[in-house]
Amino acid sequence: MKKLLAVLLAAVLAASCCLPAFAAEERHLRYLLLGDSIAEGYGVENPDEACYGRIVADTDGYDYENYARVAMDSGELLERLSEETGYFYIRSAVARADIISLSIGGNDYFDHPDVVNLAVGAFFMVNGKKLDGIAEQFYENLCAVIGEIKALNPDATILLQKLYCVWYGVAAHIYTACTGRVNAMIEKYDKEHPGAVVLCDISPAMDGHPERLADDCVHPNAAGNAAIAEVVLRQLYDLGLGTETTPVVNHPGVDYNFFEKYYDNKTVARLLTVLIKTLTGNLVPRAAA
Repeated sequence: MKKLLAVLLAAVLAASCCLPAFAAEERHLRYLLLGDSIAEGYGVENPDEACYGRIVADTDGYDYENYARVAMDSGELLERLSEETGYFYIRSAVARADIISLSIGGNDYFDHPDVVNLAVGAFFMVNGKKLDGIAEQFYENLCAVIGEIKALNPDATILLQKLYCVWYGVAAHIYTACTGRVNAMIEKYDKEHPGAVVLCDISPAMDGHPERLADDCVHPNAAGNAAIAEVVLRQLYDLGLGTETTPVVNHPGVDYNFFEKYYDNKTVARLLTVLIKTLTGNLVPRAAA
């Protein structure tokens, strides 16, 4: 009997020693999105189910959180990450994340209080100093944002997304003047802080693909979110943080018409949709143009 009890006790001890190893193997990586409406999934009506962050998480089996918000600029993101402002749930999410996708910078221009004058000046290429000043402030904010993230979680992998540019028509000067400056600051950060972030260029998923744009010609629609997810999945696979490269879309995205959301008159909404697509060179699929 004593020998039997000794054998059972040894088996129990051996099993208990193995439990932490099994638990570690079963823990899912935690994936967090921060930033603007691109990361939020504003181009579909069901972003919680069908934005690219959710698709990436569903495909690779990550635990998923998304605190990106429409119209957020770099200053607002910094505010939400700062301890003094009381957004403790966001700071907690950052602290526990293994992978963080960061999409920020576009709204420093496109949601700027003086956006109309900025756009007109960018179109005529006459306000470079003001555009440069916004870029410099964005860079300061970006350094502080990533500094806050690093202070909370020095081990997280940060995928810092570059902005895509999908305007090709007469309005292209406006978009490129802004996105080009944001991307230059993102590249500057990467150069001056080697190894701090991993640059994630999602533009190959969107460039030349108007069929992947929502009708506002800015945000990715359902197809665009799936295409961006594929880019992110490939990068995570190459980093050894993922196992799949083909997106798994458990819940198909529902595209929306931006103007129909804001105008009761459907005719006006359709005319505005055609107008914005014409001005941005996205009325006809570029492959067929």
